[in-house]
Amino acid sequence: MTDRTNETDRAASEALGLCVVANVAQETDHGEGGLEIRAGLRHFAPGAKLWIAPPRWWNGHVTVAGRHRGNGRRYTTIVVQERFLENFRVGAVHSPALHRALGGGSWSAEEAERYVRYRAVPRLAAQVQRAGEEFFRYATAVTDPPPMELEHEGVTYHLAHFNARRARYSPLPPPVEPSPPSPPVGG
Repeated sequence: MTDRTNETDRAASEALGLCVVANVAQETDHGEGGLEIRAGLRHFAPGAKLWIAPPRWWNGHVTVAGRHRGNGRRYTTIVVQERFLENFRVGAVHSPALHRALGGGSWSAEEAERYVRYRAVPRLAAQVQRAGEEFFRYATAVTDPPPMELEHEGVTYHLAHFNARRARYSPLPPPVEPSPPSPPVGG
């Protein structure tokens, strides 16, 4: 047991930093309303392991490094949408080439764990339509599948529409469907 502990300590000491690691989703949605389904991404195959660089902004996009679909020898660094990634976890960076591809930075253990916990719950962008307005405003993110009702700024909104990218809420309650006519009695 001592040998195994020493090996783990030695491997951890050789790590160049911590990083959030994810895989490319098997199927990704593109096009209007997310109706075009593709296997993986243009630059990365489905299930490809990607290392996420520490975030510079929080707009749904992340800088990732991974082995390109066409040339698997070198690391490629590009910006992708977070929604195309799955299976987030924390991992150590051991390769100097990967460390350079990530810009030389690394995550703190607390930041990485917090990010992984946040990404563990699927989320959609939520938009609300205020009374008297024809357009939708962005609200907070909601879980996927979205809840039927959303409380925002003291107003209850009802789910009007959702797709792979967003959920839209309206202040109007959902329409009530008329019940089917009952068959005549006796006749």
